[in-house]
Order: sequence, then C-alpha cells, then structure tokens
Amino acid sequence: MTDTPEAPTDLGEVALVAAPAQLPAQLHERALASPLTPLVTAPMTVDPPPRTSGGLPSVAVALDDTLRKVGTRQGLRLLRRVNQDPGFACPGCAWPVSAQPHRIAVCESGVRAIADALGQRRAGPQLFATYTIPELSRRSDHWLNAQGRLTHPMVRRPTSNSYEPITWSEAIELIAAQLRDLPDPNRAVFYSSARVSNEAAFCWQLLARELGTNNLASSSQLCHEASRVALTNTLGSWRGGVTLDDFATADAIFVIGQNPASNHPRMLEALRAAKLRGAKIVAVNPLREVGLVRSRDPRRPRDWFGSGTEISDLLVAVRIGGDLALFEGLCKAVIEAGAVDQAFVDAHTEGFAALESELALRSWDDIVARSGVEREQIQAAANIYIGADKTIACWGVGLTQHRRGVDAIEQLLSLLLLRGNVGKRGAGPLAVLGHSNTAGCWTMGVTARPDDALLAGLERATGVTMPREPGLDVGDSLAAMQRGEIDVLFGLGGNLLSAGPDTEALAAGIRRTRLTVQISTKLNRSHLITGETALILPCLARMEAGEDALQWSSFEDATGRVRASVGQERPVANGLRSEVEILAELGAALAPSSPVRWASLARDHDRIRELIAAGLPDCDAFATELRPGQPLQLSSPTRARRFATASGRAQLTSAPRDPAIHHPEGALLLTSVRSHDQHNTTIYGLGDRERGIQGYRRLVLMNLADMQRLEIDPYEQIELIGHFDGVERRAPKWVVVPHHVRKGCVAAYFPEANVLVPAAARDPRSGTPSFKSVVVTIVKQPVPAGR
Repeated sequence: MTDTPEAPTDLGEVALVAAPAQLPAQLHERALASPLTPLVTAPMTVDPPPRTSGGLPSVAVALDDTLRKVGTRQGLRLLRRVNQDPGFACPGCAWPVSAQPHRIAVCESGVRAIADALGQRRAGPQLFATYTIPELSRRSDHWLNAQGRLTHPMVRRPTSNSYEPITWSEAIELIAAQLRDLPDPNRAVFYSSARVSNEAAFCWQLLARELGTNNLASSSQLCHEASRVALTNTLGSWRGGVTLDDFATADAIFVIGQNPASNHPRMLEALRAAKLRGAKIVAVNPLREVGLVRSRDPRRPRDWFGSGTEISDLLVAVRIGGDLALFEGLCKAVIEAGAVDQAFVDAHTEGFAALESELALRSWDDIVARSGVEREQIQAAANIYIGADKTIACWGVGLTQHRRGVDAIEQLLSLLLLRGNVGKRGAGPLAVLGHSNTAGCWTMGVTARPDDALLAGLERATGVTMPREPGLDVGDSLAAMQRGEIDVLFGLGGNLLSAGPDTEALAAGIRRTRLTVQISTKLNRSHLITGETALILPCLARMEAGEDALQWSSFEDATGRVRASVGQERPVANGLRSEVEILAELGAALAPSSPVRWASLARDHDRIRELIAAGLPDCDAFATELRPGQPLQLSSPTRARRFATASGRAQLTSAPRDPAIHHPEGALLLTSVRSHDQHNTTIYGLGDRERGIQGYRRLVLMNLADMQRLEIDPYEQIELIGHFDGVERRAPKWVVVPHHVRKGCVAAYFPEANVLVPAAARDPRSGTPSFKSVVVTIVKQPVPAGR
C-alpha cells in the first residue's frame, strides 16, 4: 500500500457560486452548444518516452509545419526574421532573446505558432454558413483551430444559432451602443490575453478606465499573478532582476514546476550551456519530464543525434502542492548548516528572527510528509544550493497555480535571500512566463486593482479621470457573471472559456451576458459559448503589416527587456485590422470628445508610446529610446538591491501551517498539463512526443504503483470525480496511461481537465485558481461490449 495524498491547503474565503439550476427560456436554444471539449475517439499509441528531448525530431516537426502551412519561401523568410533586430517578436513564450541572437532564434514551439497563424486555410463567412454554432461546438479544439484565420467580422443575433457577416462600422457601433447603455460601467468586463502588444494593452486598459471601470481581467490572473504578488510583496518589484546573461555565470539553477522542452524550448539552450560549463541544475517537478533529463539542440546539426546533454544533477519528485514544505525544508537546512549570508541578511532584509523561530518549530518528519520528498533528497538539494555562490531559481505555473501559490513563491524567495542570491550577477528569481507579453501587460497597467500612483500618472498623461473603485479580476468576474451582474464580456485575444476553471459553471455565466465580443485571429471555443448577442472581430497577427507599414509594436520578455516587433508579411485577408486600430475606433465612437484623441492613436503608434512614457512608472524611455533594432531594458531596482517595500528591505517570511482537511478514501491529487502539441489553449496536433503519446488527449497519467493499489489496468477507461467543499464534479471516459508521475498524483491535459477545477478553489492572495492541485477519486467505467 502507498500513502494517500495529504490534506490540501487552506481553501480561502471565496464562496462557491453554483451554476443556475435552470437557464432562462430564451437561452435553451443557445445551450445546445456544449462548452466541453467533445469526446473524439481516435487511434492511440503509447511508447516509452524518448531518452532525450529536441534534436532531429524537433527539426522535422518544425519543418513539416512550416512547409505544409506557409511554404518554403515564406517559411524561410519568417525564420530569418523572428526574434531578430529588426524583425518580429515570437508569438510563443516570453523567454528572452540574446543580445546577439542565433541566426535561427526560434524554437519548435515558436515555429509552430508562426506557421499556425499564417497558414493557408481561412475561417470565413462560408464556414459559418456551413456550420451552426452547436455543430461547431461538437468539433474538437484541434479541428476548430485548424479551420484557419478568421477573415470577416461576424455577428450572432439574439434569435439566431449561427454567425453571419457584419460590417466593421456596424460592429463598432453595436459595441459602443451596448457600452453607452450600461446602467453602471462595472457591468462590463474586459478580459485580455497576455500575448497582446504593449501598445494594444495600453489602449485596452485606457478604454476600460475611460468608460469608468477597473474590471480588467487578464489571462495572467489564471497563471502568473501569484508570481507578481509574491515578488512585489517580498522585493518591492515583480522584476526579479535576472537577465539572460546571468545564466552564463550561475553556479546552480533550480528549475521548478515547469517543462521547458514543450513550453519554453529556448530555455534549454541556456540550461545546456550552463551545464556544460559546470553549473549544477536541480529540477523540482511531480512528473519526470524528458527535457529535464537530457536535451539536444535542434539548431545545431551535430546535436541532432546521440544522447544529448544531461540537464539535471538532481530530480526532486515533489508531491503536488508540496513545494511550500520543500522550500521550508531547504531554508531550515541552510540555517542548520550555518550557511546564512548574515551580512546580506542584516543589511538588506527583515524578518530573519521570526523565520528562524518558525522553522525551528517545523519537524523534519512534518516537512517530509507535506512535501513528499525524503529528508536525504532535501539535504542533497540543500547541499547543491549551499555549495553554490550564485544561484538562480526559475519557475513556471507548476508553482503558481495552487491555493497557496503566493506563499510557496515567497518561501522560495526567502531561500534565495538567506544566501544573498538576490541583486547580484548570476543569481536571483525568475518567473518563466508562458505568454509572450505577460510582463508587458503588467507594465501597461492591465490590472483590476491599480494603485494610486498608476492612476494618477494615467490622469496626468491622458486628461481622463480614472475610476478609483477596485475592479473584478478573472475569478471575481466569473462569479459576477454567474449572478447575472455582467452585461458585456469583451475579450482581447485569448480563449476564456477554455482557459478558465469550472467549465460548465463558467459557460452558464457567459450565457447570462447581453453581449460578448472577441477580438481574435483563430476560431476557438469561446466563440461558441456566448451572450445574447456575440461578435467576432478578426485582427492582424503580429507578423503582418497593416495599412500603414511604418507602424510597429513592442513586447516585454520575462527579464524586463522590451523589443520592437515589425510586421512585414502581407495580411492573410483584405480588411483585417490591428488590435490598436479596433480599440482606437471603438474609443472614438464611445467618447468623440475624449482628450485621448483616439483616432490619432490608430494612425500613429508613436503617440501611444508618448502616453506610455508620460503616464506609466519606469517607462520614460518608451518614446525616445525604444526603436526597431534598439531594445530597451527596463530598470529593476532589485538588481541594484533597492527594495521598494514599506521598510526599504526585502521581506523574509514563513507561511502558516496548512490545516488538516479530510480527503475521500483513495483520493489522488490531479495536476493539469500541456501536451507537446499545444501552446496554452491552442491545440496544433494530437501528439505528446516528449511523453511518448500520440493520437489521443483524454488521458490520465498515473504512477504504476497507484494503478496497482487501486486495481486499475493500463489503458482502462475511468471516470474522474473532483471533490471540493462538498461538491462533486464528474468527468467521464478517460483512459489511464502509466507514466513517471509521483505516487499519489495524476496528470491530465488542459483544457479538457478544467471542468474538474473549482472556480472557488483559488489562492486568496492572488486569485489564481488551483489548476495544479485538484482532489480527485477514480471510478472504473468499462467500455460497453462491442465497442
């Protein structure tokens, strides 16, 4: 028998809002469109995971996608321009680009994102004339994305079950009329993807605030908001101070809660180089991911074959949600070894005495039980840390998407502070952001809870009176929609329905709105679950040039470096508009006499950057220094050991213990993961090469010992039952696959698994839902005879 998972963390004070028991009569027809990813049967193969990531398979897939979708000539042109100066920013993740980038400065994931955006297929009016919305909803996410680029503005009328074309002017006026008629501007929610440019993000938040609301919900609130909160609370800034150059001098690198081979492949270049020069690497993850074991560089032909470079010196298979206890153990080991940098702690921090006293009360047995890591392995990780003069700790959403994500990151930051690993070359914290402009959206003020300094700066720069009432973040917005308190849901990019928790309840809330608007490049499931009226506004991709080819945009990477992005490709369809053009036209329609002079922003992006420089903190150089071929490094007080906290010192903290909560018998902890063939909610294919899986996505990855304990056979069909606050959420027809997952834990792909994630089970300090720690039980669900 193996240990069952320990009780989950504190559930916080957020009340669960149940979905309406019965939809209003006029919504019954629209309810025929299912919000759930449909069950699509397909042949499946499962092989042992490869022994190394990258190499020739990455090259082959990238070339295949490029040649099939955009062709040789355009593909080669794009590869030469992506992440170059001048050139365009990769639409994938936010991993930084070297000051002197490789001539091919893009990874397999980035190539697939570019080819996907510029492929030959089109989702135009003919598609929507062929399929009703319920019919489209019965297609897989992969199929929806594969229909190609959206080409025309489309509207769904209140009495219709299909989309039909609408002119740009009619669409803009429809939105403006609905927003003008709101009895309270707070009955509108503005949801944005963190992939949008700085210029679009600035216009976006300004549009919402000129309307009179701070209801700025963002995809970052579903993923890395815990990073922003923890870094700001501890260090006074969300920019931790690490740059790409620091990886060249670090003695140790901790890679926590992430799978770089699939999600940030360019990161492996820095890890390989660090390992080859002698740095130690510790990987902390409940799954054994091949990219954390060995890796080959797909851009170097001599590295296409062979065993590649060993990445990790130590793999720590932490229990899901056990990171906080693990970091407590590492802090305790540093203190017990007398390895604290006392001079740094005394000069730059506060809270050491309280931290030392609290950790002295934590027994090693307790830390081992809560982390799921044996003391010997904790000590091995501590020895690597103590033996390194300079350590970088980087993390992904495997650390943030928990009910105590902020607490865990703060404990990790305390670990770095104890050894002086903040504000020096080759050391520090780095949140590895999954969207290409998460940091930029923070810098541009896309937040539901702005501080007075941000609002005062915006007022000085724009002449617009800013609302002071805190707005709704994503979690608050979902609850408000379910209560019928939101009339307009406006989306700038993204796919809220698939990205959000508690899919069925979320869909029920969206259906209660009067108008949903999506500014998008590709068809996704959020276009199919709508309000009474729905609009799709197609926009340019960042690689494409608008009518004024002189305009360009900018994006901020995870290290605070801002680079210009110049679109030069011919648009895939006539009449497409940039996100800035759409927002500026709507701003002008909403407020013709606005001091912002919205129409001028669409024609001159330099004027947007002038407003950014005049109104936002640390952005003075946006209007004067940032240019194509001339990146801008934003300041990081942390790098200079200046901490903008109330005391002027970095904060050493220790979180309170988790209360014991009863789990159902046989419970496991579920984490959601991406496959190798997807980027966030976009599904490029049905494979997961790095885990040896091909052809099917409705899978549960499970430790073989747990399968034996629960008497489940490999590839048996089961039902997952989620448990939270006395409510069960059921998801039928999953196939169990043996995999390298820590005992007591299971993994499943998102967005399929999001139906099991309670909207109310979120971090009370950041609002981030606990996508990575869902309590589940398993029931066998035999396939009917003859199937």
